[in-house]
Amino acid sequence: DFAASKERPGRKPDWTVGLRMALIDGIFYVETIARGRWSPAEVERNLRNTASQDGPTVTIRMPQDPGAAGKADAETKIKLLAGFPVKAISPTGDKVTRAKPASAQAEAGNVKLLRGDWNEAFLDEICAFPNGQFDDQVDAFADALNELALSSSFSFSNF
Repeated sequence: DFAASKERPGRKPDWTVGLRMALIDGIFYVETIARGRWSPAEVERNLRNTASQDGPTVTIRMPQDPGAAGKADAETKIKLLAGFPVKAISPTGDKVTRAKPASAQAEAGNVKLLRGDWNEAFLDEICAFPNGQFDDQVDAFADALNELALSSSFSFSNF
C-alpha cells in the first residue's frame, strides 16, 4: 500500500506498507511488515531494498490506482523491480469488502504472525478497522491474503 508523504508537525499522512505473507498447509503467516512515512524517493529505495532482501522467489504484488497517473506509477515501480517477479493489480470493490476474506481467515485461526516489533501497531490497526484513523496495513494484509488464497504462489510481498 503506497503513500508518499513525510510526517510534518500537525500532519499525520498515510503510511507506505510492505507486508510479506506465506501460505503453508492452509495457514497464512504474516512474516514481516515494513511501514514508514517516506518521500517518493524513499518509497522507491525501500521497495527495491525489500525486494532484494526477499529474493526472486517472492512475488511482489502492488496496487495500481486507476487512471493514467496510476498506470505510469505502476510502470515506474515495475521497471525499478527488474529481475523480480512483480505484478500490478487494480483493486476492485471497497476496502471493507476486500478485507472480509482476511477477517474470516483470522477469525477461524488460520492467520499467524511471526513475532516482530511491528506486531502491536499491526494488531491495533486491524482491530480498529474500519473505524480507525489508518487502514494501510489492513489493505496490504487483505490484498496479500486474497492473492495467496487465489493463486498458486506460496509467498508474497504486498505493498
